[in-house]
Amino acid sequence: MDQPLSQEKLTSLQKQIWLRIAFALLVAMSLLYGINWISTPSVDRTSIRTANIEKGSIFASINAGGIIVPASEETLSSESNSQISKVFVQLGQKVEKGSIILQLETRGLDLAIENVKENLALKEIQISAKRLNSKKSINEIDSLYQLLEVELERHSVKASRIKQLSLTGAAAKQDLLESQLDVKRTKIELNQLKQSIQDIHSTVATEIEGLELEKSILGKSLIEQQRLLQGTTIRANRVGVVSWVKNQEGSSVILGEPLARISDHINFRVEASLSDFYAQQLKSGMRVNISYNKDNLGGELETLSPTIENGVMKLIIKLDQPSNPMLHPNIRVDVGLITESVDQVNTIMKGPFVNGSGLQNVYVIHDGIAVRTQVEIGLSNRDKYQIIGNINPGDEVIISDVASYLHLKEFKIN
Repeated sequence: MDQPLSQEKLTSLQKQIWLRIAFALLVAMSLLYGINWISTPSVDRTSIRTANIEKGSIFASINAGGIIVPASEETLSSESNSQISKVFVQLGQKVEKGSIILQLETRGLDLAIENVKENLALKEIQISAKRLNSKKSINEIDSLYQLLEVELERHSVKASRIKQLSLTGAAAKQDLLESQLDVKRTKIELNQLKQSIQDIHSTVATEIEGLELEKSILGKSLIEQQRLLQGTTIRANRVGVVSWVKNQEGSSVILGEPLARISDHINFRVEASLSDFYAQQLKSGMRVNISYNKDNLGGELETLSPTIENGVMKLIIKLDQPSNPMLHPNIRVDVGLITESVDQVNTIMKGPFVNGSGLQNVYVIHDGIAVRTQVEIGLSNRDKYQIIGNINPGDEVIISDVASYLHLKEFKIN
């Protein structure tokens, strides 16, 4: 007859049964996981590019190409028709204010200055001669005047004596009349001499005034010729770099022709080109982001060219740091004209994993599995996208082309 099992034995048997069931379940789950792992598509990590979600700022921009140019540039021009005698600088050479850039031929101006000086000396001689001649003429008239004064006195005494005699009948009335006429005639002659002296003074003064005017004109001409002579030595009017120079010695130059350009070698700006399609979106003062390699500089749109050539606008951009050490002339840079910006949003490096904006499917990697996740693409610029949706800073996202995987909900990353 069988004996009933003890409670202790029953408990031990139950534990063994549960352990076997748990082991069987574990083996089954492992088999299922293994089968699922084997059957799940996989991608080699070396064949994809990934980036992490970052929290930060992003701006939407209109992209353009630009070039670094000096913030200012001075053009040195010829002040006369001449020839280049000697060039003292080379292209790209740094110069100080007052440094000689080139020398123009001076023979024509030297001759012109000598001619003006000779004419000035001639006018001075003519003025002196006029004064001497007028003085001589006046002296001669003065001598005549003095003689006439003596003659007038003699005629006056004679007329007075005849008048006394005529009262006693000792002199004829005819003699008295003639003596009185002699007095009047002499007085008239004296007045004429006085008038002659005045006329000589007026005439000589007018002639000398004309000569002085001619002398003044010649003096101004001399000053101008000397200024032009000084201008034949072309000097830098500022500290800077020679960005262009006409260096053909012996070549002719005309009045106003540019001879050299001196550019600011410390401060710079950006000149950019952009299609006139974007003209309505631009305004002076709007913020601009300048990219060169991995460096970024800020600035603002200073000037929009009023003229458009072949559908292209010219833009001048003022930099926040115009003397930044990374800046050099003729460096080509990427220009982003900022139309909108947001702060403290999820962003990710740009790549071909999305196409346009709005709702997009991306793959977020968790524990070696790339899981398809729907997000919204917000603002974008040359470097980054704004990511909106169920995604967090630090999440790893595939940013290479995923078009061939979009039919998969998930896949392994080997």
